[in-house]
Amino acid sequence: MSSKFDALKKSIAKTAEKATSTVAKKAKKLTSVPPHRHCRMCQAAINIKSEPPICNSEECTTEWEREERNRKQLKFWMTAFIALFAFSFIGPLVWRLFAA
Repeated sequence: MSSKFDALKKSIAKTAEKATSTVAKKAKKLTSVPPHRHCRMCQAAINIKSEPPICNSEECTTEWEREERNRKQLKFWMTAFIALFAFSFIGPLVWRLFAA
């Protein structure tokens, strides 16, 4: 009875060893993609250190410049709106404080 048990134990250990080595090999294959990022416009793989994060395509460059210009305009107008909104509430308080 113990010889059958030992044979089964060896068989299980051997199968576990094979499974472990197979999983390790598969994991190596799956992680072999080099570090990269994607173009913000066309999603093509580009170098991880490229700034701005776009590829060298002419279409992507013009699209990036247009979006950057729009982003700057939006930032300016949002700041101006918040400043105007804040001044409309704080201005009268300051006016009363110094006018009194």
